Amino acid sequence: MFEGLAALGGKELLRLAELLAEDPSSPPLTELALRNHLSQDHASEIAKCMENLLQQDMSPAHIALLLRAFAAGIKSVCDIPPPIEVVVTGPDATTSARDTAVVVRQLFRKAQKRVFAAGFAIHQGKAVFQTLGERLDNDQTLEAILCLNIERRHGDTTLSQDIIRRFAHDFVRSAWPGTRLPKVYYDPRSLAPSGKTVTSMHAKCIVVDRKEAFVTSANFTEAAQERNIELGLLVNSPIIARRIENHFETLIQNRSLQRLAFPDQVE
Repeated sequence: MFEGLAALGGKELLRLAELLAEDPSSPPLTELALRNHLSQDHASEIAKCMENLLQQDMSPAHIALLLRAFAAGIKSVCDIPPPIEVVVTGPDATTSARDTAVVVRQLFRKAQKRVFAAGFAIHQGKAVFQTLGERLDNDQTLEAILCLNIERRHGDTTLSQDIIRRFAHDFVRSAWPGTRLPKVYYDPRSLAPSGKTVTSMHAKCIVVDRKEAFVTSANFTEAAQERNIELGLLVNSPIIARRIENHFETLIQNRSLQRLAFPDQVE
């Protein structure tokens, strides 16, 4: 019943508590009303939670108190440093660090609902994404979202739509090991011909089930996963994981990142 509440941040919980206290005779319990204050997914979950609480004969005042208790619990958790592990690629220098390739495979393997990943470069993608590709093909409920860089090389005057089409074709043919494709997004500014507007998707991270986050210098390449000197942090913290993924979700929602259309798919 309380999974929806646990997914909210402290400010959201306190805001809902304030709304209940302001007008207890007409509390914002419906999904439609909650969409004014929460994302669509959260609004649906919270509406169901509110309905269950009302069926337990809880008054709006009691629900507001419960929301404040959840917010206080979140603040308490935030005050405790989250479990963090150092993850490296390269020559073994310490026994306390974990291996990048191993961590990436484990994250892909343990995902139950959703994998989000961002990266700059892909080489030997079929090997790097093998575990995730197999998971997608074997579990139709698992969702995978990738934010990747589509590069216009210096001096290339090819039309942007042709560069995008070529990238999509190469991704399916050479980079992805499975049949069911992930959702892929890119920054259209990276295709600017030249000048100060040129950018790149340079972030490298993986978020699993909005619970664990791996932020790393390593690209999705065999060299970065196996040989280069790379460094990253694996953080077991739903709060940090949600904040990272929410950042990219906002970029997608405001069209700063755009969906890649694969061959035989319609945008």
